[in-house]
Amino acid sequence: MQDFKTLMKTGKFDGDGEEGDIYLIQELAAGLRKERFRNEAIAAADPLGADDAMLRLPALNAGKDVERIKEALGVAVQRAQCLPEADFVDCSAAIRDISIFGGSLVRLGIEPADCVPDFSQALLRLSADVDAQIPRDSFIDYTARNPGGTRERRFTSLPQEGIFIDSLRRGMIALDTCLDDIMSGYAYPFASRECAEHYSSAAESFQMMIDSIVQVKREITPEIFTHHIRPFFEPFNVGGRAYSAPSGAEMSVLNIDQIIWGADCEDEVYVTYFRANMPRLPVIYSQISEAFAGQKPLVTLLKDRLRSGCALGPDERRTVQMLHHFLNRVYAFRMAHYRVAEANVTLRLQESGGDNEVKGSSGFGLLETKYVLDQIIRCRQITSQALSLEG
Repeated sequence: MQDFKTLMKTGKFDGDGEEGDIYLIQELAAGLRKERFRNEAIAAADPLGADDAMLRLPALNAGKDVERIKEALGVAVQRAQCLPEADFVDCSAAIRDISIFGGSLVRLGIEPADCVPDFSQALLRLSADVDAQIPRDSFIDYTARNPGGTRERRFTSLPQEGIFIDSLRRGMIALDTCLDDIMSGYAYPFASRECAEHYSSAAESFQMMIDSIVQVKREITPEIFTHHIRPFFEPFNVGGRAYSAPSGAEMSVLNIDQIIWGADCEDEVYVTYFRANMPRLPVIYSQISEAFAGQKPLVTLLKDRLRSGCALGPDERRTVQMLHHFLNRVYAFRMAHYRVAEANVTLRLQESGGDNEVKGSSGFGLLETKYVLDQIIRCRQITSQALSLEG
């Protein structure tokens, strides 16, 4: 049996359901489960004693109380200097809390590094301790690593922000379950019962993403998001360099896209989008990305199979049916997400007189959102074609 690191470097996937493929998937899946436990531990942690200040933060933001926000951030930064090195949970929770205070100051037009001593040094040191490539918070910090209840880290007292956080938190947990199944299905050939079962399970898990975006679309108006939530997600400087704020692009759906259709995609818009957002995810997602880099994505494998000219066998047909069912779920999410993004962009264009290009907090806009939607439409066409050829 080759060890995990050797498989990552040399073995990767054969897609034949053999022992090496399954072992690699099991190791990656174990990493996903470990990440979930880590996230739960980080959410529970308050290493900077920031709970009380976080409880007051929405009121401070509403009152534009710069001095008290600066004071709370200064206390957090100083306490961060005393944290033991290499404590992953405490250092990650500290990054989360320092960044939330920092985002509050940026909303008020103030660079935290310019007014709070050691702000940059604290984030640079903490990010090094947890091997983070970006020295500030990510979308996972705001959602999966954000405690619930009275300890929830929020910028506002609006119930819509609570809905936003909770819906995304639930969606991201479901995404990991889905990713596990998509990876596992990839390890088997199309003509296998396991392959079909994994894609069926992936579709069930992905339903939570649809539920989450539908809830956001129904309960958070473009006006609420644009004027009251989005302004807290702006870049701030760390060590003299601006780092973009968390965005919804920083989710493991990046890995799912890669496995389904993106691993061999060389389109500049996709490559730029993928490379910009993947480093902002925890290490396990980069490991999964590396494992699938250079492999043929599922849709390419299916196209290769169709070129043989032979009709799909019953087991293959079942697998393609389940893959098509999964793609229908992804399409439903992508379309709803595009509509939400479009509504927010339209509002911002109207209010700006249409003079400025509208981008999300990640620096990307409707172009990328529409691009990934179009890829799913293309993938569904391919699976539909495969099923129509069965006679």
